[in-house]
Amino acid sequence: MKIIFLNHHNHLRGYSMNRYANFLDKSMTAKGHDSEIWHPKPYLAKTYFPKTIRKWLIYVDQFILFPLLFLIKSKQKPKDTLYVLIDQALGIWMPLLKNKKHIVHCHDFIALKSSLGLIKENPTNWTGKIYQRSILKGFSKAQNFISVSKHTQKELVKFLKREPAINEQVYNALDPMFIPGSVTNARIEVSKHVKHNLEQGYLLHVGGNGFYKNRIGLIALYTSWRAVTNKSLPLLLIGYPPSKKIYEASESSQFKNDIYFLTNADNHLLLQSYQGASMFLFPSLFEGFGWPVAEAMASGCPVITTNEAPMNEVGGNAAFFIERCPSPEQIKAWAHESAQVLEKALSISSKEKNDVIAKGLINAQRFNEDKLTDEIEQIYLKIEKAKLF
Repeated sequence: MKIIFLNHHNHLRGYSMNRYANFLDKSMTAKGHDSEIWHPKPYLAKTYFPKTIRKWLIYVDQFILFPLLFLIKSKQKPKDTLYVLIDQALGIWMPLLKNKKHIVHCHDFIALKSSLGLIKENPTNWTGKIYQRSILKGFSKAQNFISVSKHTQKELVKFLKREPAINEQVYNALDPMFIPGSVTNARIEVSKHVKHNLEQGYLLHVGGNGFYKNRIGLIALYTSWRAVTNKSLPLLLIGYPPSKKIYEASESSQFKNDIYFLTNADNHLLLQSYQGASMFLFPSLFEGFGWPVAEAMASGCPVITTNEAPMNEVGGNAAFFIERCPSPEQIKAWAHESAQVLEKALSISSKEKNDVIAKGLINAQRFNEDKLTDEIEQIYLKIEKAKLF
């Protein structure tokens, strides 16, 4: 089967989406399919242009130049080629796939819901609203979908206002690198990067600066917990350098000297950070899937996350849950309540902790790479065998 994966522009592609596209490409190639990734390149959006100008040139690359090149290149491909939009946010390209075999992978609708005024924490300007409406109009024309969670699958049907021809749900696959290891050795290695002795343990968070990751709430939770506990575990945040607001929240904490931002962490450091953590904290407001929850469990680390879909869908019966932070104005009260859950989770016996870790390892098996790759392949083959419109 010939498969073309369509991905974002170089400058609009985050780590997770790049990882997802490469996973799909490599896994289908390993199964004997002829696959490749197409994406807009920075034809005009060169790095030497000012950021504001480059932003608009990226759109020219993505929505004018790439479609023209696609029309030329696609004519040279077999008629039954399967075209895969690896993100529903690329829905604007759906007109290019008219009368072509296609499928759309859906991750989350956070930006779309924000543009419709459904997420008060993230107001959208008028250009953003127009952009998201164009995306919705585009992917609404698609017939075949795979969603990364049951939560996303349900939301998709609400936006489509119809049942598509194919509406499957397949979880994100875990990288097999995430396995348990020596807690002692992991803490020694992570200590070298932090330049602080972490042999007694630490709390860990992995995520970006997006509002929905709730990093400011995380810091408030940590500060509240330190105020009521006799423990003194540091907090490590792996991801992008903190935004101005997140940095200010960290600096305003009376425990700021115990808060560490680890940026540009490679896979080895990420794995060791999971393996050595006393608890993984993931108080997200929204997610499409919540990869870090599964990664932490697969690495033998207990998890506290938000009791909202899809975080509780991924965490299953193996996580500790806290309520979602209701609003920025209620962070302090929310942090106080969540700190009680954190303290209780950190105070369980060694046997109880081992039981939690064992449950996490079993739960993480749901996201086995081979199993989920097989599921995706079968869906692709179903479309490939179907007659064109």
